[in-house]
Parts: sequence; C-alpha cells; structure tokens
Amino acid sequence: MPVRSIAMTAALILSVSSLAAAAQGVHRLAQAAQTTETPAAAKLVGVAAWNELVGNSITGKEDGKTLVEYYAPDGTAKSMLENEISTGKWALVGETICFQYPDDKEMECYRLEVAGNTATFTDQKGSGTRYEIVKGNPKGL
Repeated sequence: MPVRSIAMTAALILSVSSLAAAAQGVHRLAQAAQTTETPAAAKLVGVAAWNELVGNSITGKEDGKTLVEYYAPDGTAKSMLENEISTGKWALVGETICFQYPDDKEMECYRLEVAGNTATFTDQKGSGTRYEIVKGNPKGL
C-alpha cells in the first residue's frame, strides 16, 4: 500500500474516532442535563412580579396576626387581618407597587420580588416581609 494511502487511511480513522468521541461527549452532556435537578425558581421583580400576584392572594403573618390579601385586576386590594376586612387600592408606580387603604394617610410603596410561590415586599427603609402566594381568592374577599 503506498504511503499516501496509508496516511489518508490513518487520517480518516482519526476523523471517525474524533467524531465518535464528540458524539459520546454530547450524549454524556444530554444525560447530565436530564438528571440535573431543576434550579431554584427564577426571581421576578417589578411588573413581572406583580403580574404573578394580580388575581391572586398572599398570606402570612403581620404583627403576629394572620394576613390574607387579595389583588383584583381592577386595582382593588382587599385585606383581611384576623377577622378585620378592609378595602383599598393598588397601583404600579414605576417598578414599585403602592397601596392606599382608608386608614392610611399616604400611599405605602414596596419593592416586590417573587420567587416560586413566595412574595417578598420590601419597604422604603429596606425591611422585607415574605408571604406565600395563594392562587385566586380563597377567602372570597
């Protein structure tokens, strides 16, 4: 067999080997992707976060009492703290969510972050409170 034919055959064998190795690598990456756990839920802020709450409720503790608050698509916010129910308004102001309830002298605004089924409201002083997001209006507020 001429030297040139041997060299071409060797190059072809190396090319096929390289392709096979690359295919095995891709296969291993695909298997790893299938077995890797899903990363933590992405964090949403601003309008994207608020879109997760409109038409839904939050629940958690406020001053040691159970709070449930429902955010209607029409801009109404209904809050139930223990057995006391009040109705206010919500409005997006830039990337913050603001609330005005009858007993409040001024609007209270918060930076909102949503991760999975958790909503964190952070006030202007930097204090944050976490609540669980509940689908719909389970308390009929």
